[in-house]
Amino acid sequence: MAPRLVTDIQLVDRLTGLFRQVGYDGASLGAIAAATGLQKSSLYHRFPGGKQQMAAEASASVIQEFAGSVLAPVGSEAPLHERVTAIAANLDGFYDGGARYCLLDMLSVGDPGVDAASNLAAAAMAWISVFATLAREAGADEATARARAQDAIAAIEGALVVSRVTGDRSAFTRAIDGLAERLLGASGS
Repeated sequence: MAPRLVTDIQLVDRLTGLFRQVGYDGASLGAIAAATGLQKSSLYHRFPGGKQQMAAEASASVIQEFAGSVLAPVGSEAPLHERVTAIAANLDGFYDGGARYCLLDMLSVGDPGVDAASNLAAAAMAWISVFATLAREAGADEATARARAQDAIAAIEGALVVSRVTGDRSAFTRAIDGLAERLLGASGS
């Protein structure tokens, strides 16, 4: 058997990049073939579930990366404000200062399939949960902590959309810079 020219990791990374740029509906089979360097027949061999399986694998990969790198400081022993600041810095890096589109956003339009949709919902709930945990540590009650978490994520996601459509990343910078205040409130330090 001949060695694969594109590893599984490279393949999923290329698919993720394409889905980030054009979304699920915009990723035609021709565009997928061009992005991955594989023929359509090879794609179907590798992904018998078709484009929906590709979206599911891309979303699972990004979710794992996000949890393992961006949100990792939540479990450290550092003071609360330092953990939030580290997460903010990780978010800035993960989204390349607002230049890198969010897969959660880009795959939420269209029908990426049950597995990808389930991955996206689980990722959003996990992100909310982590942020709410930080807000509760700052003294917020359960309802307030959840609202702060949702508002912080909405600010980040909305800023990514603004950055994408205008080319101006300043809204993203403000969303990242304001993360600690959104989550911890004025008293969180």
